[in-house]
Amino acid sequence: MGNANSGRRPQPAALKVLRGERRGRVNKHEPRVPDGAVTKPAQLSPGAARVWDRLAPLCMAMQTLTPADVTAFGTFCMLQAAFEALKPTARNQEAQRRAATALRSYYALFGLEPVSRSRIRVPPEKPPSKWAGLLG
Repeated sequence: MGNANSGRRPQPAALKVLRGERRGRVNKHEPRVPDGAVTKPAQLSPGAARVWDRLAPLCMAMQTLTPADVTAFGTFCMLQAAFEALKPTARNQEAQRRAATALRSYYALFGLEPVSRSRIRVPPEKPPSKWAGLLG
């Protein structure tokens, strides 16, 4: 029973290699994130641009925002700006609830909630040398 979406999400190839998985289980043809700077899209609204300026540096420091993620992060910024623009009134409760539900998956994608950070595994920038720490 089940379908292609059943079960755990697959782990990235880099993580499998670090864990010492068998060679047959590592996807050698996994897409690689291109090198380059992350740039803010020009079509963001002023509110979404403020959200980008506030959260993009944080996500880049956590390595959850890469050049391949700019479109998804831009969409997240627009949703977050719309959510923040809603005034907390009785008439807006349903709109706030829908916006919060839509935002939840984006929070998880970019590690912006504690639970999602515990599930995201980022490979180290540079593997430590076996001699590191001996002379310090």
